[in-house]
Amino acid sequence: MSDTSNDTVVAIESTLIDVDRALDRLREGTYRQCDSCGEEIGESLLIADPLRTNCAAHPQLHE
Repeated sequence: MSDTSNDTVVAIESTLIDVDRALDRLREGTYRQCDSCGEEIGESLLIADPLRTNCAAHPQLHE
């Protein structure tokens, strides 16, 4: 497998992990809560990135 193909696989796996985490957060009722401070993640941020785990106050922590 070429480096480009391997990079693609790694990126897809990472995205799938993030999707699984978002689904877990939905089931737990914590989807809209910031992982850092517990405050609500703004709707516009979640619309832009449904996999986001941190509020606007903690953008440096968003992967």
